[in-house]
Amino acid sequence: MRYFVTAAALIALLAPTAVATAQDAAPAAAPVTDPAAAKAAEKAARAAAKAEEKKQRELRAKYGDGPYPDQIAAYVGARPEKLRPLYQSLYTGGERNAVLNFQRLGLAAFEAGLYKDAAWAFDQALGRIEAVYADNPQAATARSVFHNEANKDYKGEPYERAMAYYYRGLLYLQAGDYGNAHAAFKEAERQDTLSDGEEFQADFAMMNYLRGWSLHCQGRDTAAREFFDLATKNEKALTLPGAGDNVLFIAELGNGPVKARDGAQAQKLLFQGGADYPETLATITHSAGGTPATLAMLPASSVTYQATTRGGRAIDGLMNGKANWKEGTDSLGTALMTQGLTSTDASGGYMALAGLAFSMFSSAMKTRADIRMWDGLPDRLMVATAKATAPDWTYSVAYAGEKGPVELTGQTMRADPKACSIVWMRSRPVAYGKTIVGEDDGVAASQARKKPVIDKNRAFRTALEGQVL
Repeated sequence: MRYFVTAAALIALLAPTAVATAQDAAPAAAPVTDPAAAKAAEKAARAAAKAEEKKQRELRAKYGDGPYPDQIAAYVGARPEKLRPLYQSLYTGGERNAVLNFQRLGLAAFEAGLYKDAAWAFDQALGRIEAVYADNPQAATARSVFHNEANKDYKGEPYERAMAYYYRGLLYLQAGDYGNAHAAFKEAERQDTLSDGEEFQADFAMMNYLRGWSLHCQGRDTAAREFFDLATKNEKALTLPGAGDNVLFIAELGNGPVKARDGAQAQKLLFQGGADYPETLATITHSAGGTPATLAMLPASSVTYQATTRGGRAIDGLMNGKANWKEGTDSLGTALMTQGLTSTDASGGYMALAGLAFSMFSSAMKTRADIRMWDGLPDRLMVATAKATAPDWTYSVAYAGEKGPVELTGQTMRADPKACSIVWMRSRPVAYGKTIVGEDDGVAASQARKKPVIDKNRAFRTALEGQVL
C-alpha cells in the first residue's frame, strides 16, 4: 500500500517547526530605554536598600544579634502545633537554658504522644548533662565552685537530672528497648546522688524498681531481684511484682517541688513542696487477667522528698554547704585582719595579710543560688503490676484522697511492645508557657550581650535548624 502526502499537508505538517526556527533565528528586540523610567527604577532600588538597612538596624537595636522574628517563625512553624511555644523558647533561649528547655519540651511531647520529639529532646538534654556530670575527669573539671550559680548554663539539680533520665527510660520501655531502659534508670539513680562537690547514698526507690522491671522483661529475674529488693528497702510500701506479671502501671500524682533563695547573699537554695493537691491514691481497674479486677497502686517515690534529702537525710538547702564555707572564711578573714592590725609584734603584719587573703578568697566564691527550675514535674510516683493473658485487655484509673474520690482528667499512655506492656498515667497534665520559672532577667540580658555567648547561641540555633526529626 502506498501513502501519498499532498503539498498542502506537507506544509501544514512542517509549519510549526518552520515558525519556531524562524523565531529562534530572529534577533532579540532591543530594550526600550526610557531615561525617566530608568531614573525612577534606580531611585526605587536605592529607597529599597535604604529601607532594608533601616530595618536591619531596628532589628539589631531590638533583638541584638538575633534571632529575628522571621527566623523564629520559620523554625517554629515547621514543628508540631502543640509544641510550638516550647520550640520557640528553645530556639530563643540559647545554650544558657538549653537543658531546661529540652526537658520541658521532652515532657510536653511525651504527654502529647509525640514520642519522636520527646526522645530527641531528652537525648539533647542528657548529652549536655553528661558533659558536666558524667563519671570522668573531664566532667569533674567542669564543676567549679568559683562561678556564679545564676550565670551557669542550666544543668539542673540532682532530682531534675534524675527525672530527665527517668522519662528517657520510660520512652525506652515504651519502645521495648529494655537494655537501654535499664541503663537510663541506672543513670537516673546515679544523678540523684550527685551534687557539685559531694556524693550521697542512692535512695531513689522508683529507679531501683524500674531497673528491676527492665531486667524482668528481658527474662533476667535473678538479676532483677537485686533491684526490686533495693526498691523495697528504700520504700517499705512497695512489694515485688508477681513472677508472671507482664504489665507495668505507673501513675504520677500532684505537683513537684519548687525552688527559692535564702540567706544574706541569696546563696542558699531552698526546696519547697509544690502547690497542694488532693489526690494521694490511684486505683486501677483492668481486665488483664481475663476478668475485671481492681488494683491499688503502691507509692514508689516522692520527687519532693528526693529534692529535699540526700541519702535519706533532710537538707537545709543545697547551697548551704558552700554558703557556710563563705561565711566561715569571711569571719576568719575579718578576725585575722583585726588581730593583725591591732598586734604590736612582727607577727601582726603576717596575720593581717592572711586575713586579707581569706577575705579575697571568700569574695571570689560567688554563691548566688540558681532558682531556674523544671516546672511541671509530678510529686508522687506510684506503681503496680499485673499479668495479661490476652492482648485485648482494658484498663481505667481512679484517683482519691483523704476526702474521697477526686475527679481528674489526666493523661494516659499505653504501649504493648515485646515481652511487657506499660501504662503511664498523669493526674495533672502539665501546661507549659514560654516563661522560664526562676529566670533572672538581668543576668540573662547581661549574659546575652557577651560576644562568646552570642557566637555560642548562633551556633546553637544553626544546629537546631539542621536537625531533622
